[in-house]
Amino acid sequence: MAGHSSNLFKHRSTTQEFLFSHSDDILDHGPAQAVTRRKNAAAASPDPRFSDMQDREGLVNAIDSHMASSSALCAIAVKIEGAEESGIPEDAVVAIATLCRAHRGHWARIGPDRFACVFPHLAAVDGHALAQHLLNTFPDADHPPLTAGVAAYPTINYVRSQLIENAEKALEHASFFGPGTITDFDAVSLNISGDRYYQAGDIDSAIAEYKKGLLLDPADANLHNSLGVCHGVRKDFDNALSAFENAIWLSPREVMAIYNKGYILLLQGNLEQALECFLKADTCEPNVFEVIFHIGQTLVEMGANEKARPYLEAATLANNRSGPAFKSLGACLDNLGLTKEAIQAYKSVVKINPGDAESLSLLGRLYTERGESLDVASVLCEQSVRLAPDNGLFRHRLGHVFLNQGKLNHALAEFELAAAMGHDSQLQIEETQDRMTASRAC
Repeated sequence: MAGHSSNLFKHRSTTQEFLFSHSDDILDHGPAQAVTRRKNAAAASPDPRFSDMQDREGLVNAIDSHMASSSALCAIAVKIEGAEESGIPEDAVVAIATLCRAHRGHWARIGPDRFACVFPHLAAVDGHALAQHLLNTFPDADHPPLTAGVAAYPTINYVRSQLIENAEKALEHASFFGPGTITDFDAVSLNISGDRYYQAGDIDSAIAEYKKGLLLDPADANLHNSLGVCHGVRKDFDNALSAFENAIWLSPREVMAIYNKGYILLLQGNLEQALECFLKADTCEPNVFEVIFHIGQTLVEMGANEKARPYLEAATLANNRSGPAFKSLGACLDNLGLTKEAIQAYKSVVKINPGDAESLSLLGRLYTERGESLDVASVLCEQSVRLAPDNGLFRHRLGHVFLNQGKLNHALAEFELAAAMGHDSQLQIEETQDRMTASRAC
């Protein structure tokens, strides 16, 4: 994934959707001399000065027809900053048109605030120079209102008709750096594009983008990590581990890849190897929430609760809105016999997520064990059962509360339901029946 993240399955926010419909929008002069977008294209008249401006489909056709004999092509995708709010300034369109005509290019409007130019017989370096020339035509050269992406043909196994799309991917890449930026299509562009597909849930397309990125730069550790994330989501753990190990080999201190490898090992049940990865990641970059959380959680699973406690406490400080972190801390403290502290941890879970049935049930159990606030324990356990009526363990805990309150009929009913759901409550059923018999004898 482009950028930094320590969570294998975290949805990232590195990119925005970059999809354009084929547009027949016509440019027109408004009263403020701004070129604006017509909402009703059929009713508009084309500006004769821009009669050579095409739409996306027309530009693709020009590549396949007028430029079919060119062994090299270059495309520039341009975004006019702020155009969606205030309209497209006329001088920007004139500058784009002038540049394309001067270099025998074809141009098109490909979105509400985006244009593309394609030039025959030019390489990427030439396109970059032309894009810089375009930005320099504006009076404020330090803050031009344009962002540009440049792509060239041939590039790996792309066909001619994909040239405009690749220029758009370079433009998306450039948007990370702000107005006035020119970015050439490269492996990072494909990583960003793959992230976009990943966020949309299209794992197949994300994998395809990452693999193409690796054709451009096989030594890009971030692309290997991104590919591993996709394999991990698919539960293809062998390929995920291979990808993460490639990333680590290329960048030995890359926290993301080290953590992700550990997470896959954790999913496979290899606790000791997973912990080793998490500890290594923490050495490379201390106090990353996901890393310290999983160190603590893994130590709890291994029974090393004393060692786990400081990591889980640090995790709750690093992210005080993480229910899972507080829940793991609660389990750790409970295992250590620190009931009062465990109650506070589970209270935090419920505050973050009032619908966490397990934490409600655990809170009820802890209050019951302390022999205090049985009415509160009853409310908590009843709520857990309402949220998860088919959970035998939660029913069993509710039965214990009723038993401690002396509500024997209610307790017996819950224990019997728990047993019917597969929980071993037979001893409690017999105990409750004995107490009911003794009560009637009195």
